[in-house]
Amino acid sequence: MAESNATQVILTDDGIKIINAQNTADNAASGVANLNDPNLMSVIEKQTQASQYAGLTSQYNVILARAKDASISTTALTTAYTNLSAFMKAILTDTTKASDVNRDTYKSLTGAYNTALSNVQNALNDSFNTDIDNMQSSVSVASQAASSAAIVASQATSTGNNASQVASQAASAANQASADYTALSAGVEDGSVVHITTKTVIDAAVIGTAEIAGAAITDAKMGNISANHIITGSIDASKVTVAKLDAGNITTGTLSTDRLNVGKLSALSANLGDVTTGSLKGVDIVANTFSTPNGSFTTDANGNVVASNLTIRGVTNLVYNASLLGGSGTNIPGWGISNNGYYSSYTLHDGVPSIGFNASTGSGVWNIFAQSKLYPLNGLTGQPYSASVWFIDDGSEAAMKYQFTLAFFDANGNRLASGYAGNTWNGNPTSQGWAYKTINNIISPSTAVYVAIQYWAYNGTGHALFSSPMITQTAQSTGYQPDTGNVVSAGEIDGSVINGSTINGTTFNAGDIISSTYNTSRFYPTTITPAGLVATTGFNSMDGLRTEMSAGSFVTKYRAVHSSSNQYEAYDGVFSGDELALNSGFTNGIDMGFQQSVSGNQLTGQVVLSPLNGIHLWGSTQSIHFSGLQMNGTGITMNSYGNILADQGSTWWRVVDFSGKEIANFGTDVAGSNAIKFNRELDIGNFHINTGHTFTSWDKGAIHFAKGGGGAADIYAGAVNYTSLVKSSLLSVKRDVQKADTAYWAQLVNSIDLATYQYKSDDNTSHLRLSSIVDDVNVTKQWQLPDVFISRDENGKLSGVDDSVLLNATLATVQEQQKQIDQLNGHNMELEARLNKLETKLNG
Repeated sequence: MAESNATQVILTDDGIKIINAQNTADNAASGVANLNDPNLMSVIEKQTQASQYAGLTSQYNVILARAKDASISTTALTTAYTNLSAFMKAILTDTTKASDVNRDTYKSLTGAYNTALSNVQNALNDSFNTDIDNMQSSVSVASQAASSAAIVASQATSTGNNASQVASQAASAANQASADYTALSAGVEDGSVVHITTKTVIDAAVIGTAEIAGAAITDAKMGNISANHIITGSIDASKVTVAKLDAGNITTGTLSTDRLNVGKLSALSANLGDVTTGSLKGVDIVANTFSTPNGSFTTDANGNVVASNLTIRGVTNLVYNASLLGGSGTNIPGWGISNNGYYSSYTLHDGVPSIGFNASTGSGVWNIFAQSKLYPLNGLTGQPYSASVWFIDDGSEAAMKYQFTLAFFDANGNRLASGYAGNTWNGNPTSQGWAYKTINNIISPSTAVYVAIQYWAYNGTGHALFSSPMITQTAQSTGYQPDTGNVVSAGEIDGSVINGSTINGTTFNAGDIISSTYNTSRFYPTTITPAGLVATTGFNSMDGLRTEMSAGSFVTKYRAVHSSSNQYEAYDGVFSGDELALNSGFTNGIDMGFQQSVSGNQLTGQVVLSPLNGIHLWGSTQSIHFSGLQMNGTGITMNSYGNILADQGSTWWRVVDFSGKEIANFGTDVAGSNAIKFNRELDIGNFHINTGHTFTSWDKGAIHFAKGGGGAADIYAGAVNYTSLVKSSLLSVKRDVQKADTAYWAQLVNSIDLATYQYKSDDNTSHLRLSSIVDDVNVTKQWQLPDVFISRDENGKLSGVDDSVLLNATLATVQEQQKQIDQLNGHNMELEARLNKLETKLNG
């Protein structure tokens, strides 16, 4: 006997979504004021989240059903969804008001759900890949099925739109359903006619042969329907759920893909051939190979990509060192830090360090405490630029302000007066969470050459930090990404052109491994390592050559491949920024791997050029050679000791002033014909020699001419003009002192032959000369001069008259003559007395 249950009105998830979405939209405007508060979820954000959460729920249900069909564990996904659902339901209970939200918890729950979802999807993909391997044309079927899935999903939305209308009609049908139920409960006799006007469920009933004419079954589930009795009209496939459809009985007409909803492609066992139209959207493609029709882009089973032209585009962060790598204290590479700005590795935003300010600006004072490195625009003026940063306030005076500035600069690095925009906000006395600050759609001026960001503080004491800065050449700011550009990670990319920001890989090798017996280390012509080392290598029959360039260093290496001993000739050239070092030496054994360093006891010579220490030469052959305009050996060489060595054909080494006037000339000719000349006054210690023929003692002291071994040196000169002639005659420096025999010395003086003469070098204007003669011509001396008056040089050769002895001998002669005069005067006086007596007698 057939029974009728109570009438049910079923609203689908899509219907609920539509009703909630309408209510949310009606109340969205009230949440605008809370948009910028990171600790609140605004009304608008709630509306968005409600829609996204409804979609997430639908996605979860679909994935859950498919996973169960494929016998894939969903425990982790269910747990993650349950936790996220409990969190979201509490927030989305009232979408007409803003609510407090814990962003970290929300981020953690969302991340856990996405991870679990990704794991299940990957497992489904594996299962999908297994199914698709059983089909003859996997990719074609996938395209058609995915297209159908997209259209069916669209229809689901349409069905949901009708849900509310159905619900309103349900009430009017409820009364009639009650009457129908009463009639059916009493039983139905054979041949009786029952008119059911409401949606009714008939359980455990058998309807034999039935004719339904002039009516429609809008919600029915039937086991088997004989197509023989469907003679006119059509069945709307969107209203029919078929458990099993024998495709063999579909012989005419068209099966529209927008009516086909297939849970798995493995359910389609027929060969569908090639799908030549339509599109594949919103699905994951798992295939062994993939290619475009003309073969311009292909991927093989190993993941190799071959492209005729591969262009990768994306948004690049124009902030240099946005992640603050290498920062310490007030030093951050690529940043200008001042006015109490500092680097903080303690306060991080998503793992990125920050730049902080923890001080006082003073009243009414704007302080800039950080500026990024100027980024060149390369002519891109008149373009939109945007910036963003994360900010956290650890407690600042309410009167204080902070500003995040996007600024443009001229060619000299000066900020343009009309070329910047700032986002300014007040400090908060209590610690706050991270807040996202943006500056959007700032057009670069025509005079702009660079762009950068700045952090400012104003009017008070505060503690705040900025992290994860971003500048993009876009009209709207984007989320943070490091300033590494766009990243392509792949095993091998073959193509004629690759346009991208960054290629990350283990090692970059250019060309093939060098074909040489000496290439035992299997070097490539050029190699770039992950550490940033760029190396080029080459070999020939005589030597191995290698150049290495890394951060702050440029090294060239030469290694000989032949040697008569175990020491092989080697040279290293090292340029390290503050010096250039050229090293010569040897390696112990052949060094084709360039592992040995030309240093230590393997170093035989070195030339170092440094802006700090000048030029340093070390070694027996290291020197500086000056050859001028000729290469025929007429220059000079300065060796490692600083000595100046003249070339064989060199004649002069000169010192010349700016105007070309010679200051000093040093003759360097082999013959010695070119003298050393000084054309300026010359100071040598305390002596001054000027161009006026004057030899001066600067301290006004005496000038002594001494012998190297002690004693006074002999002086040879022409006419000597002097104001006083002093002979050292101190008793303290004399020995064997005896009283002279003046008669003896007078006799010697009187034996001297005097002569008048002229020197052979005299001309006719010279006066007549008078002196004794040192006869250095005749063996038998023609001119008498006692030997005691003759002076000899250090070799014993006659050199002239010793006037000092002669003068004192003359003095002895004068003394002796004075004695004689005294005697004569006494005798004369005696004669005068006797004469006077005689005259007296005669007169008397």
